[in-house]
Amino acid sequence: MTEFNCWIDLTTDKRLKLRVEKGIFGGQFNSTHVWFPAPPNNYRCWPGVVAGWCKERNLNPVWERLDIRVTVTKAQIEDFIDYVYRDDASYWEPAKMLMWEGRAYLANSLTNLRAFVAQELNPKRTYELKADEY
Repeated sequence: MTEFNCWIDLTTDKRLKLRVEKGIFGGQFNSTHVWFPAPPNNYRCWPGVVAGWCKERNLNPVWERLDIRVTVTKAQIEDFIDYVYRDDASYWEPAKMLMWEGRAYLANSLTNLRAFVAQELNPKRTYELKADEY
């Protein structure tokens, strides 16, 4: 089965990287990669989502086989999150959220991601937005 992932690489922000590696953010944010929750069903794979977003914003991503990366700002990451999730009610509307063991797991992961980006990423730095297929 093919797997797809999308993440923010924090290695360029040394201060934040050290804080994350110390484990102060807990489970979802415990490495130098901040993972995105699964994309909505209307998207087939993360590399294609990133490529489409880059094309619409005139950004020049770098491809390496089935991996894609692009250097972005905090504001661009926030825009990417909106681009991916804004039209899928299962992330925003409580009556349509997907539940697992009594928790709205995708919506919770997205809320945590949005809060982390808003509160922890430095608007003066750039980060790598990456996606792969394997």
